[in-house]
Amino acid sequence: MNFKPKNIYQIRETILLGINKPKGVICSHKDERKRTKIYDLIPKSIYKKFKGNIHSVGRLDFNSQGLILITNNTRIKTYLEKPSSKITRVYRVKVQGIINKETINRIKEGIKIAGVLYSVISIIILKKYQTYTWVMIKLEEGKNQHIRKIFKKLGFSVNKLVRIQYGPYKIGTLSTGQTKFFNINKLKMSNYDNNLRNP
Repeated sequence: MNFKPKNIYQIRETILLGINKPKGVICSHKDERKRTKIYDLIPKSIYKKFKGNIHSVGRLDFNSQGLILITNNTRIKTYLEKPSSKITRVYRVKVQGIINKETINRIKEGIKIAGVLYSVISIIILKKYQTYTWVMIKLEEGKNQHIRKIFKKLGFSVNKLVRIQYGPYKIGTLSTGQTKFFNINKLKMSNYDNNLRNP
């Protein structure tokens, strides 16, 4: 993709990128097994410009896909990641098996796993098929394997997990493996605004 930022501020200082992460890509700078990393998908000119000093906002596991945000501003990263910011993440999830109203209600109540509560903001059924169900889930925090652990605890497996939105940013028509700039001004960061220009 040919990047043409609207202004020099976007290149020289803070940037926020969105990547449609494919399945089989890891959210790490290094990997001993030499698997494809999310940073390998960033145009080399951008990665080189910031000398690799860019980081993912949260993570998606190896088998998950969808929207990952990348920034060189640690204040933005912290703001978007911490639960107290109440940033909504939205996922489309394909679950092996038939999900009924009882299961939905149990998930809404919260699921305790090893003494830790795994909760969701909302969950709705999108479509039921003969052997699997598509659901949409909204979270305000993302524990490791959050959604997969919930369904595993209830006796289901997740066949596909796609993040389609993170805060005000949506994956839209962004193709798998592709990257685009997002506008940081969409963030409501009143306590951070004075620091945005200093990554």
